[in-house]
Amino acid sequence: MCILSVMALGILTLQGCVDPYDYPFVEKTNYLVVEGAITTDVGPYVITLTSTRNIKNEENAFKLRMQNARVAITTSNNQTVRLAENDTSGTYYTPLDFRGVVGEKYQLKITLEDGREYLSDSVELVALPEIDSIGIRYGSERYVSELNSSLERTGFFIDAYVRDPIESANYYRANWDYTYKIFTHPERSVPPGICCSDCWVEHEAPGFTILDDELSNGDNNAQYPIFFLPVTGKMFYDKIYVEAKLQALSRDAYFFWKTVHNAAYSQGGIFDPTPITLAANVKNVNDSSELVLGNFYAGEVRTITRFIFPNEFPERKDYDTGQIGSCLLLPNTTVVEPDYWNE
Repeated sequence: MCILSVMALGILTLQGCVDPYDYPFVEKTNYLVVEGAITTDVGPYVITLTSTRNIKNEENAFKLRMQNARVAITTSNNQTVRLAENDTSGTYYTPLDFRGVVGEKYQLKITLEDGREYLSDSVELVALPEIDSIGIRYGSERYVSELNSSLERTGFFIDAYVRDPIESANYYRANWDYTYKIFTHPERSVPPGICCSDCWVEHEAPGFTILDDELSNGDNNAQYPIFFLPVTGKMFYDKIYVEAKLQALSRDAYFFWKTVHNAAYSQGGIFDPTPITLAANVKNVNDSSELVLGNFYAGEVRTITRFIFPNEFPERKDYDTGQIGSCLLLPNTTVVEPDYWNE
Protein backbone atom coordinates (compact mmCIF):
# COMPACT_ATOMS: atom_id res chain seq x y z
CA MET A 1 0.00 0.00 0.00
CA CYS A 2 1.40 3.43 -1.00
CA ILE A 3 0.84 6.69 0.89
CA LEU A 4 0.90 9.94 -1.11
CA SER A 5 0.87 13.51 0.16
CA VAL A 6 0.09 16.65 -1.84
CA MET A 7 2.51 19.53 -1.62
CA ALA A 8 2.49 23.07 -3.00
CA LEU A 9 2.20 23.41 -6.79
CA GLY A 10 0.50 20.07 -6.93
CA ILE A 11 3.69 18.01 -6.50
CA LEU A 12 3.17 14.47 -5.25
CA THR A 13 5.76 12.93 -2.94
CA LEU A 14 6.05 9.27 -2.10
CA GLN A 15 6.34 8.85 1.69
CA GLY A 16 6.15 5.11 1.96
CA CYS A 17 5.36 2.13 -0.22
CA VAL A 18 4.80 -1.50 0.62
CA ASP A 19 3.22 -2.92 -2.53
CA PRO A 20 4.99 -2.25 -5.89
CA TYR A 21 2.83 -0.76 -8.63
CA ASP A 22 3.34 -2.16 -12.12
CA TYR A 23 2.43 0.57 -14.60
CA PRO A 24 0.16 -0.83 -17.35
CA PHE A 25 2.57 -0.60 -20.32
CA VAL A 26 0.80 -0.12 -23.65
CA GLU A 27 2.87 -1.57 -26.50
CA LYS A 28 3.42 0.65 -29.51
CA THR A 29 4.15 -0.50 -33.03
CA ASN A 30 7.81 -0.56 -34.02
CA TYR A 31 8.37 2.60 -36.05
CA LEU A 32 10.58 2.77 -39.12
CA VAL A 33 13.54 5.15 -38.74
CA VAL A 34 15.10 6.56 -41.93
CA GLU A 35 18.47 8.36 -41.86
CA GLY A 36 20.53 9.59 -44.77
CA ALA A 37 21.70 12.48 -46.92
CA ILE A 38 22.97 13.28 -50.39
CA THR A 39 25.90 15.70 -50.49
CA THR A 40 28.61 16.96 -52.83
CA ASP A 41 31.22 15.08 -50.83
CA VAL A 42 32.83 11.92 -52.18
CA GLY A 43 30.51 8.94 -51.81
CA PRO A 44 29.23 6.42 -51.26
CA TYR A 45 26.25 7.93 -49.43
CA VAL A 46 24.52 5.83 -46.82
CA ILE A 47 20.85 5.32 -46.05
CA THR A 48 20.21 3.60 -42.72
CA LEU A 49 16.94 1.82 -41.98
CA THR A 50 16.21 0.79 -38.43
CA SER A 51 13.21 0.25 -36.21
CA THR A 52 12.34 1.51 -32.78
CA ARG A 53 11.85 -1.25 -30.24
CA ASN A 54 9.65 -1.97 -27.29
CA ILE A 55 12.07 -2.99 -24.55
CA LYS A 56 9.22 -4.61 -22.57
CA ASN A 57 8.53 -7.08 -25.37
CA GLU A 58 11.22 -9.79 -25.42
CA GLU A 59 10.11 -11.05 -28.84
CA ASN A 60 10.93 -7.83 -30.71
CA ALA A 61 13.56 -6.33 -28.40
CA PHE A 62 16.34 -6.91 -30.91
CA LYS A 63 14.54 -6.24 -34.21
CA LEU A 64 16.45 -3.03 -34.87
CA ARG A 65 17.96 -3.35 -38.34
CA MET A 66 15.71 -3.37 -41.39
CA GLN A 67 17.45 -5.85 -43.68
CA ASN A 68 16.68 -7.05 -47.22
CA ALA A 69 14.92 -3.85 -48.24
CA ARG A 70 14.98 -2.43 -51.77
CA VAL A 71 16.23 1.15 -51.67
CA ALA A 72 16.54 3.58 -54.59
CA ILE A 73 17.01 7.31 -55.16
CA THR A 74 15.38 9.11 -58.08
CA THR A 75 16.84 12.40 -59.30
CA SER A 76 15.11 15.35 -61.00
CA ASN A 77 17.05 14.34 -64.13
CA ASN A 78 15.07 11.07 -64.20
CA GLN A 79 18.04 9.00 -63.06
CA THR A 80 17.32 6.08 -60.75
CA VAL A 81 20.13 5.03 -58.46
CA ARG A 82 19.80 1.70 -56.69
CA LEU A 83 21.50 1.21 -53.34
CA ALA A 84 23.24 -1.98 -52.25
CA GLU A 85 23.03 -3.57 -48.81
CA ASN A 86 26.64 -4.48 -48.07
CA ASP A 87 26.14 -5.93 -44.60
CA THR A 88 23.41 -6.92 -42.17
CA SER A 89 23.20 -3.66 -40.22
CA GLY A 90 20.37 -2.08 -42.19
CA THR A 91 22.72 0.22 -44.14
CA TYR A 92 22.41 0.77 -47.88
CA TYR A 93 25.09 2.37 -50.07
CA THR A 94 24.99 4.33 -53.32
CA PRO A 95 27.43 3.41 -56.11
CA LEU A 96 30.90 4.93 -55.76
CA ASP A 97 30.50 7.03 -58.93
CA PHE A 98 27.25 8.69 -57.78
CA ARG A 99 27.65 12.26 -56.49
CA GLY A 100 25.19 14.96 -55.51
CA VAL A 101 24.77 18.09 -57.62
CA VAL A 102 23.75 21.51 -56.28
CA GLY A 103 20.22 22.43 -57.36
CA GLU A 104 19.22 18.88 -58.25
CA LYS A 105 16.34 17.20 -56.43
CA TYR A 106 16.31 13.72 -54.92
CA GLN A 107 13.55 11.39 -53.78
CA LEU A 108 14.07 8.26 -51.71
CA LYS A 109 12.03 5.11 -52.33
CA ILE A 110 12.04 2.20 -49.88
CA THR A 111 10.37 -1.19 -50.15
CA LEU A 112 10.69 -3.26 -46.99
CA GLU A 113 10.99 -7.04 -46.90
CA ASP A 114 7.33 -7.33 -45.90
CA GLY A 115 6.21 -5.32 -48.96
CA ARG A 116 5.50 -1.96 -47.33
CA GLU A 117 6.49 0.96 -49.60
CA TYR A 118 7.71 4.41 -48.57
CA LEU A 119 8.49 7.62 -50.46
CA SER A 120 10.31 10.68 -49.20
CA ASP A 121 9.59 14.27 -50.12
CA SER A 122 11.61 15.50 -53.07
CA VAL A 123 14.53 17.39 -51.49
CA GLU A 124 16.77 19.89 -53.26
CA LEU A 125 20.52 19.84 -52.73
CA VAL A 126 21.08 23.25 -51.13
CA ALA A 127 24.10 25.37 -52.08
CA LEU A 128 26.65 26.35 -49.42
CA PRO A 129 27.84 29.99 -49.42
CA GLU A 130 31.54 30.70 -49.89
CA ILE A 131 33.64 30.05 -46.79
CA ASP A 132 36.54 32.45 -46.31
CA SER A 133 38.52 30.80 -43.53
CA ILE A 134 38.58 29.13 -40.15
CA GLY A 135 39.57 31.24 -37.13
CA ILE A 136 40.55 30.60 -33.51
CA ARG A 137 39.96 32.51 -30.25
CA TYR A 138 41.73 31.53 -27.03
CA GLY A 139 39.39 31.45 -24.03
CA SER A 140 37.63 29.27 -21.50
CA GLU A 141 34.29 27.58 -20.99
CA ARG A 142 32.45 25.96 -18.14
CA TYR A 143 31.32 22.36 -18.43
CA VAL A 144 29.72 19.65 -16.33
CA SER A 145 32.08 16.81 -15.43
CA GLU A 146 31.23 13.11 -15.22
CA LEU A 147 30.84 13.63 -11.47
CA ASN A 148 28.24 16.34 -12.19
CA SER A 149 30.55 19.14 -11.05
CA SER A 150 30.74 22.51 -12.79
CA LEU A 151 34.34 23.02 -13.93
CA GLU A 152 36.26 25.42 -16.18
CA ARG A 153 38.69 24.54 -18.97
CA THR A 154 40.78 26.59 -21.39
CA GLY A 155 41.26 26.13 -25.10
CA PHE A 156 40.24 27.58 -28.43
CA PHE A 157 36.88 28.59 -29.85
CA ILE A 158 36.87 27.51 -33.50
CA ASP A 159 34.96 29.80 -35.90
CA ALA A 160 34.06 29.66 -39.58
CA TYR A 161 33.95 32.91 -41.58
CA VAL A 162 31.28 32.76 -44.27
CA ARG A 163 30.21 35.15 -47.03
CA ASP A 164 26.54 34.95 -46.13
CA PRO A 165 24.21 35.93 -49.03
CA ILE A 166 21.34 38.32 -48.33
CA GLU A 167 18.96 36.78 -50.85
CA SER A 168 17.76 33.98 -48.60
CA ALA A 169 17.97 32.49 -45.13
CA ASN A 170 20.82 30.04 -44.71
CA TYR A 171 21.21 27.07 -42.39
CA TYR A 172 24.24 24.93 -41.61
CA ARG A 173 25.33 21.76 -39.84
CA ALA A 174 28.97 21.45 -38.73
CA ASN A 175 31.10 18.46 -37.73
CA TRP A 176 34.77 18.53 -36.78
CA ASP A 177 37.85 16.58 -35.83
CA TYR A 178 41.38 17.37 -34.75
CA THR A 179 44.82 15.76 -34.61
CA TYR A 180 47.93 16.43 -32.55
CA LYS A 181 51.33 14.80 -31.99
CA ILE A 182 52.58 13.41 -28.67
CA PHE A 183 55.83 12.11 -27.20
CA THR A 184 56.14 9.21 -24.73
CA HIS A 185 58.94 7.10 -23.22
CA PRO A 186 58.97 3.43 -24.32
CA GLU A 187 62.59 3.16 -23.11
CA ARG A 188 61.45 3.65 -19.50
CA SER A 189 59.09 0.69 -19.52
CA VAL A 190 60.00 -2.69 -18.00
CA PRO A 191 61.40 -4.32 -20.02
CA PRO A 192 62.45 -1.27 -22.11
CA GLY A 193 60.57 -0.92 -25.38
CA ILE A 194 61.91 0.17 -28.73
CA CYS A 195 58.61 1.45 -30.18
CA CYS A 196 57.21 3.96 -30.23
CA SER A 197 57.79 7.45 -28.83
CA ASP A 198 56.12 9.64 -31.48
CA CYS A 199 52.43 9.25 -32.30
CA TRP A 200 49.59 11.25 -33.76
CA VAL A 201 46.35 11.33 -31.78
CA GLU A 202 43.29 11.54 -34.03
CA HIS A 203 40.00 12.69 -32.52
CA GLU A 204 36.76 12.56 -34.49
CA ALA A 205 34.25 14.49 -32.43
CA PRO A 206 30.89 12.70 -32.05
CA GLY A 207 28.93 15.93 -31.70
CA PHE A 208 27.70 18.49 -34.19
CA THR A 209 26.64 22.13 -34.26
CA ILE A 210 23.57 23.68 -35.89
CA LEU A 211 23.86 27.25 -37.20
CA ASP A 212 21.64 29.83 -38.91
CA ASP A 213 22.10 33.36 -40.28
CA GLU A 214 19.25 35.01 -38.35
CA LEU A 215 21.69 37.54 -36.85
CA SER A 216 24.14 37.72 -39.75
CA ASN A 217 22.11 37.50 -42.97
CA GLY A 218 23.94 39.34 -45.73
CA ASP A 219 27.16 39.74 -43.73
CA ASN A 220 30.09 39.39 -46.12
CA ASN A 221 32.28 38.06 -43.30
CA ALA A 222 29.81 36.33 -40.97
CA GLN A 223 31.43 34.63 -37.98
CA TYR A 224 29.93 31.29 -36.95
CA PRO A 225 31.17 29.57 -33.76
CA ILE A 226 31.58 25.88 -34.57
CA PHE A 227 33.02 24.27 -31.45
CA PHE A 228 35.27 24.64 -28.43
CA LEU A 229 38.55 22.70 -28.40
CA PRO A 230 39.91 22.06 -24.87
CA VAL A 231 43.71 22.26 -25.01
CA THR A 232 46.57 21.35 -22.64
CA GLY A 233 50.27 22.06 -23.03
CA LYS A 234 50.98 18.37 -23.72
CA MET A 235 49.12 18.69 -27.03
CA PHE A 236 51.83 21.07 -28.32
CA TYR A 237 54.74 18.67 -28.78
CA ASP A 238 54.31 19.88 -32.37
CA LYS A 239 51.03 21.53 -33.45
CA ILE A 240 47.30 20.84 -33.66
CA TYR A 241 45.43 20.19 -36.89
CA VAL A 242 41.78 21.26 -36.94
CA GLU A 243 39.28 20.23 -39.61
CA ALA A 244 35.66 21.41 -39.78
CA LYS A 245 33.07 20.24 -42.28
CA LEU A 246 30.11 22.52 -43.03
CA GLN A 247 26.97 21.33 -44.76
CA ALA A 248 24.16 23.48 -46.10
CA LEU A 249 20.69 22.57 -44.87
CA SER A 250 17.20 23.32 -46.08
CA ARG A 251 14.85 24.98 -43.61
CA ASP A 252 13.09 21.66 -42.89
CA ALA A 253 16.38 19.81 -42.38
CA TYR A 254 17.61 22.61 -40.10
CA PHE A 255 14.60 22.34 -37.79
CA PHE A 256 14.95 18.54 -37.72
CA TRP A 257 18.62 18.68 -36.69
CA LYS A 258 18.00 21.59 -34.34
CA THR A 259 15.46 19.46 -32.49
CA VAL A 260 17.88 16.51 -32.39
CA HIS A 261 20.63 18.79 -31.10
CA ASN A 262 18.41 20.25 -28.37
CA ALA A 263 17.41 16.78 -27.23
CA ALA A 264 20.99 15.46 -27.26
CA TYR A 265 22.58 18.35 -25.37
CA SER A 266 19.85 19.42 -22.97
CA GLN A 267 20.78 19.36 -19.29
CA GLY A 268 17.35 18.43 -18.02
CA GLY A 269 16.58 21.91 -16.72
CA ILE A 270 13.16 23.52 -16.52
CA PHE A 271 14.03 25.87 -19.38
CA ASP A 272 15.12 23.15 -21.80
CA PRO A 273 12.91 22.65 -24.89
CA THR A 274 10.14 20.09 -24.48
CA PRO A 275 11.01 16.80 -26.27
CA ILE A 276 8.89 16.12 -29.34
CA THR A 277 8.46 13.24 -31.79
CA LEU A 278 10.46 13.84 -34.98
CA ALA A 279 8.24 12.71 -37.83
CA ALA A 280 10.21 12.03 -41.00
CA ASN A 281 9.72 13.53 -44.46
CA VAL A 282 9.12 9.90 -45.53
CA LYS A 283 5.61 8.47 -45.80
CA ASN A 284 4.04 5.06 -46.22
CA VAL A 285 2.60 5.06 -49.75
CA ASN A 286 -0.52 3.16 -48.68
CA ASP A 287 -0.95 4.52 -45.14
CA SER A 288 -0.11 8.20 -44.70
CA SER A 289 -1.12 7.99 -41.02
CA GLU A 290 1.80 5.68 -40.18
CA LEU A 291 4.45 7.47 -38.14
CA VAL A 292 7.92 7.31 -39.70
CA LEU A 293 10.92 8.80 -37.88
CA GLY A 294 14.18 10.34 -39.11
CA ASN A 295 15.06 12.55 -42.06
CA PHE A 296 16.30 12.43 -45.66
CA TYR A 297 17.98 15.63 -46.86
CA ALA A 298 20.54 17.02 -49.30
CA GLY A 299 23.13 19.78 -49.08
CA GLU A 300 26.47 20.97 -50.37
CA VAL A 301 29.47 20.18 -48.14
CA ARG A 302 32.80 21.95 -47.79
CA THR A 303 35.79 21.24 -45.54
CA ILE A 304 37.99 23.92 -43.99
CA THR A 305 41.25 23.31 -42.12
CA ARG A 306 44.02 25.07 -40.25
CA PHE A 307 46.88 24.43 -37.81
CA ILE A 308 47.17 25.86 -34.30
CA PHE A 309 50.82 26.49 -33.42
CA PRO A 310 52.49 26.56 -29.98
CA ASN A 311 53.05 30.34 -30.12
CA GLU A 312 49.26 30.81 -30.30
CA PHE A 313 48.77 29.06 -26.95
CA PRO A 314 49.56 31.47 -24.08
CA GLU A 315 49.88 28.79 -21.41
CA ARG A 316 52.79 26.51 -20.55
CA LYS A 317 53.80 23.98 -23.20
CA ASP A 318 55.00 20.67 -21.71
CA TYR A 319 55.94 18.97 -25.00
CA ASP A 320 56.23 15.67 -23.11
CA THR A 321 53.30 13.60 -21.89
CA GLY A 322 55.48 11.89 -19.28
CA GLN A 323 53.81 8.64 -20.34
CA ILE A 324 55.95 5.53 -19.78
CA GLY A 325 55.62 2.98 -22.56
CA SER A 326 54.71 3.05 -26.22
CA CYS A 327 52.55 5.92 -27.42
CA LEU A 328 50.46 3.30 -29.21
CA LEU A 329 49.08 2.25 -25.82
CA LEU A 330 47.10 5.50 -25.69
CA PRO A 331 43.65 5.78 -27.34
CA ASN A 332 43.21 6.92 -30.96
CA THR A 333 46.95 6.88 -31.74
CA THR A 334 48.90 5.99 -34.87
CA VAL A 335 52.57 6.10 -35.87
CA VAL A 336 51.64 6.87 -39.47
CA GLU A 337 52.13 10.56 -40.20
CA PRO A 338 48.96 12.03 -41.76
CA ASP A 339 49.28 13.20 -45.36
CA TYR A 340 48.25 16.73 -44.40
CA TRP A 341 50.71 17.13 -41.50
CA ASN A 342 53.38 19.08 -43.39
CA GLU A 343 51.13 21.02 -45.75
